[in-house]
Amino acid sequence: MSTANVLRYSALGLGVFVGLKNDLGFRSAAKSKKEEEKYQQKVKLVEEARGEWKKLHPPAVVPTSGAAQVNLDDPNFDFGKYIDGVLGSLKST
Repeated sequence: MSTANVLRYSALGLGVFVGLKNDLGFRSAAKSKKEEEKYQQKVKLVEEARGEWKKLHPPAVVPTSGAAQVNLDDPNFDFGKYIDGVLGSLKST
């Protein structure tokens, strides 16, 4: 009879231990899932804010320097920008 009680209480103790271990694991998984959902919500809000900011602040359009716009007699003519523009157009083709 004593052996049966030892086995019974050992099984009870093991069951309680396994139950607590599983409960802690489930709680941990739920907590991490909740934190991930909060993070994804924040990421979504940031992306929406970036989109709205881009709508309110469109990128400045840089006029392309073509052959018709080149005036070498202009004292404000920038040879560096002209050469960079020509090289950029060559690289893109």
